[in-house]
Amino acid sequence: MAAWRLARSKGIGIEYAAMIRFTLFGVQVSIHPTLWLTLAFLGGVFMISSMVELISVLLFILAAFVVLLAHEMGHALVGRWLGGGRPSVYLAWLGGDCTNEQARLTRMQGVVMTASGPLASLLVGVLAYVLFSLYVGSFKLGFACACSFALGYLPANIALAFPALPVFLFFFLIEVSCWWTVLNLLPIFPLDGGQIMQGLMNSRCQMHAISLAAAVVMATASAVIGLWLLSIFMVLLAMLNYKFYQEEKHGGTDFH
Repeated sequence: MAAWRLARSKGIGIEYAAMIRFTLFGVQVSIHPTLWLTLAFLGGVFMISSMVELISVLLFILAAFVVLLAHEMGHALVGRWLGGGRPSVYLAWLGGDCTNEQARLTRMQGVVMTASGPLASLLVGVLAYVLFSLYVGSFKLGFACACSFALGYLPANIALAFPALPVFLFFFLIEVSCWWTVLNLLPIFPLDGGQIMQGLMNSRCQMHAISLAAAVVMATASAVIGLWLLSIFMVLLAMLNYKFYQEEKHGGTDFH
């Protein structure tokens, strides 16, 4: 997610503190320790009171990591295919960032590269649905369960009818895949949806105005339904886009 790129652009590098580094399909991947802390927090590590809950948190961390990595690899591989270069991926507490300064991309190719991230994370959920349907022996049942999983609901009869480990893993893969895809496609800069909007519009000022309005709506809606972390995140994005909007309004230039 591009929010991390803004932090790095301000000089807060993460490569020096990366806990894990590896190469995947020719792409250098670096993982900051804060990624694991954030995923553990979101998975409910502070509410663990049994071994079952501990395993659940670990499965959430695994599933979320797979989705986040797939998302950034989607950016990296499509960007390299379209414009060459040597992409690298960073995963940290704000999500992730894919950079490829050597790539030569047209404006529309940049849009395609940006859209490929959410598509890749969604494909993880689709693949999990297919595998889960094969596991339970019915695509109809698998589809019904996948719809419930996407909404964060695990039917009790499914949890009791099949071994817990694979069911919880499929549950988290589908849930995180859907929510991460939807979140990143919101028309709010610097999320992927906002960057796609940036690539399709000719005015930075208008782009930030739309992002500001969307962030305010999302912050309000999230607060109403009790998603306080998401609401706070949207407030921060609203403040960021208000700042950018003011800067563009008083001397900014349109895209070229």
